[in-house]
Amino acid sequence: MKMKAAVLEKFDAPLSVQEVELAEPRRGEVLVRLVACGVCHTDLYTASGADPSGYAPTVLGHEGAGVVERVGEDVTSVAEGDHVVTLFSPQCGDCVHCRSPRTNLCLAIREQQNQGYLPDGTTRLSREGEPIRHFMGTSTFAEYTVMPEIALAKVSPEAPLEGAALFACGLTTGLGAAMNTAKVEQGSTCVVFGAGMVGLGAVIGCRLQGAERIVCVDLSEERLALAQGHGATETMLGGSDTVERILESTGGFGADYTFEATGNVAVMRQAVESARMGWGLCTVAG
Repeated sequence: MKMKAAVLEKFDAPLSVQEVELAEPRRGEVLVRLVACGVCHTDLYTASGADPSGYAPTVLGHEGAGVVERVGEDVTSVAEGDHVVTLFSPQCGDCVHCRSPRTNLCLAIREQQNQGYLPDGTTRLSREGEPIRHFMGTSTFAEYTVMPEIALAKVSPEAPLEGAALFACGLTTGLGAAMNTAKVEQGSTCVVFGAGMVGLGAVIGCRLQGAERIVCVDLSEERLALAQGHGATETMLGGSDTVERILESTGGFGADYTFEATGNVAVMRQAVESARMGWGLCTVAG
């Protein structure tokens, strides 16, 4: 089928919206009509050419949500009309990582995915007979995508797809950091550095875990207001004295849990130094 997609032709250049070919789903695959898609820093990082493993041409995007249009043979978990969210870290269920509860970074699928291919080592995208590689196994900057059944999560049809798309990457990264990695305990004090999507996810995760104090640190007043609206009990403008202010506000002890969601090395150090001596846990997410 023909469709429109935003193609990365070369690094550090605008994406080109053009017509490309999308092949039909094969065995175990699903055709999804995309309705909403977020823009992640990873997309921008790859497009800039800074990612040493990046490639072009490709169709970027990995925070997608949409509706199942058709399914290939042997697909059982989703059906035509289902609302779904794309998953860029699917699991084969057989490798040593998939059999462990400690990670969801599948070894079998990741190798092909990092090269721009679906699990079978091929692509469903092409243009004038020449293949175009996928991005993170998803390629959601397009009208449609074909993905493995295991790379889709069914969501309630009542959930707005523009909101559901946020669960495809950033939001769940932050949620998982608080709920699955740190396992924040009820009544604890948490500090989240960064109020982007990952940081907001961490704030929400801390709230759901029952944290008593959730301090969010950022350089943007607008983002801090968003953090407060999503569960932060306090906000703080970041600066060179952030650690001192956090220690002062915690009786000199530091926070039980800190989360770093900016990617800035200096802020990572602040997050570590803001964690309570003895049992404080710092989680770097993103």
